[in-house]
Amino acid sequence: MNIKNSLPITLLQVITGTKLHNDSEPPYSISAINWLIKTRLGSVLFEMFPTLPLSPELSSQLKTETLTAKFWQQTQYQAVVELISELNAHNLSPTLLKGISVGSKFYPKPYFRAMRDIDLLVEEDQIEQVEQVMLKLGYKQKSHLPDSFYITHHHTIPWQHPEKEIWFEIHRGLFPPSSPCYSSNTFSIETISSEKIRSNFNDIKVYRLGYEIQILYIAIHWGESFKQIGGLFALVDTALIINNTEIDWDKLAQLAKEPEVANYVFFLLTYLDKYSLISNNTAKLNFYKLNHSLSTFDIYVLEKLVTNYLVLGKPFGRILTINNVAILWKIFFSTKPSLQKLILAPVYIIFPPKSDKKFNLKFLFSRIKNFLFKSSY
Repeated sequence: MNIKNSLPITLLQVITGTKLHNDSEPPYSISAINWLIKTRLGSVLFEMFPTLPLSPELSSQLKTETLTAKFWQQTQYQAVVELISELNAHNLSPTLLKGISVGSKFYPKPYFRAMRDIDLLVEEDQIEQVEQVMLKLGYKQKSHLPDSFYITHHHTIPWQHPEKEIWFEIHRGLFPPSSPCYSSNTFSIETISSEKIRSNFNDIKVYRLGYEIQILYIAIHWGESFKQIGGLFALVDTALIINNTEIDWDKLAQLAKEPEVANYVFFLLTYLDKYSLISNNTAKLNFYKLNHSLSTFDIYVLEKLVTNYLVLGKPFGRILTINNVAILWKIFFSTKPSLQKLILAPVYIIFPPKSDKKFNLKFLFSRIKNFLFKSSY
């Protein structure tokens, strides 16, 4: 299959504005459509390609997905308007993060950008006021993790509305302490404050991250852990920002000066460029300035992982299980020399670095047995 002419890539090109939809439908399969539904792009497919000759059952499923996406988007947006209006009344203006920020500003239709929860960034000394407002509006904190976990975490205990089933995360920072980017000057409170920009959301006052730091944030959040379901949204988010704004590429390169930051951004932009998701020619000339440490082979491996598991939804196998793919993802994004990555890849698959049982013989024999005899799924 020519991946560049596949239904998923064509759909991404249409969303990001690099390809106009015409009457000739791209090659498609039932498995491709089912994958797009699973990765939360069913409503986009229904709107962008309404004339696909589908069975009544599949057509009905896509219509249901679209109605659900519209309803859920309206419910989330109303909750955001209600909360931020109340915060504005207390002279508080939070910064919109992730899906709520990009979806409301750049997507052709806001409900195309699926979200599980709503992320807001506030100043540390404003958290208590914000939480008082949350309580007033009927939200309650809920988590399976102990309260102590959130003392140093980058957001407080998540808030849920028991009737609306809306979730909010109130952030004090962009990354958790476990992230290599946690201590980076690029994402210090001072830098974030200087880079955020005034904006509005349904005529209420908010901030958004500046476009350059927002691209970095999306890329790092996407790259630090392998996410198959929903992972395509990082590609669309980034492409839409680049295609619809003027990016200061010198600033972006300066903000991404550390290789552990630049690797995520460089690869993401490389992939967007390869599959014609960037229409901005200036972007193509400038992202090579990024101080990355990825080799041609590193990029090749990462491209294969994205294409097979995020774009095409290929099932995992007996060796390339979801856990082993996540291991390869982390290794080939790292700043280690390429030869060292090649050596470490099979070692880490046999001896998973984060497993307490990695030197347990019973555990190792079990893994080898699964590699040799377990059926693929």
